[in-house]
Amino acid sequence: MRMLLIGTAALVAIAAAGPACAADREPVVVPDVFTAPPAFPARREPAVIPDVFAPPPAFPAVKLYDWTGAYVGINAGGGFGRAPWTSTPDVTSGTSSVSGALVGGTLGYNLQTREPLVLGLEADLAWSSIRGTVPPFSCAPNCEVNEPWLATARLRFGYAFDTIMPYATVGVAIARLTADITGGPFGTEGKNNLGWTAGAGVEFVLWGPWRAKVEYLYADLNGFSCNVACGGGPISINVQESIIRAGLNYRIWVR
Repeated sequence: MRMLLIGTAALVAIAAAGPACAADREPVVVPDVFTAPPAFPARREPAVIPDVFAPPPAFPAVKLYDWTGAYVGINAGGGFGRAPWTSTPDVTSGTSSVSGALVGGTLGYNLQTREPLVLGLEADLAWSSIRGTVPPFSCAPNCEVNEPWLATARLRFGYAFDTIMPYATVGVAIARLTADITGGPFGTEGKNNLGWTAGAGVEFVLWGPWRAKVEYLYADLNGFSCNVACGGGPISINVQESIIRAGLNYRIWVR
């Protein structure tokens, strides 16, 4: 009798455990030709929690400003300098000062060969009011020296710090130089002189295609002789000047 009770209890326990085990098992899906295959659960990536010793995530590289392209612009400023002179008739010489304003236009092209080096070519033409007086006795009361216009063609060598580029520049300068006795009846004599120029500046991006610059140039315009217009002369006059100006450029082409 005792053995019968033990067997009955075992059968009841097995019967109760059966449904629980079945509940723990995933149902078996048997696909057929009309049933889509079961979806697979999405794979969960392990969460990464940085600590004080872990480096911060890398940021994408920021594209730097590209200086390559052509541009046009305007510039304005002032010039001052000296005009050494020699008068043959009265065997005198000296140095006079010259000064005035300049306003003109600019055309240029930059090529960013290797970051951050920039090679450029720039040309400009400016109206000028630079003038001074030369006082030899043979040119009484005074000979007036004028520079009606000034043009330069220069190479620029820049080093770009993203949107700011300091540069050095060197090239040729061409100017119209004239002289005459102030109020005299003998007209004006002049010459288109070829000289050289060198200087430095800094250019920076304002917004979009607009850029601004500030630069210094030294120009040696060589000399010319004034004869009849300076009382018979000859009076040899040289012009050497420093120019400080600001400019506004607009980039018209981008590679």
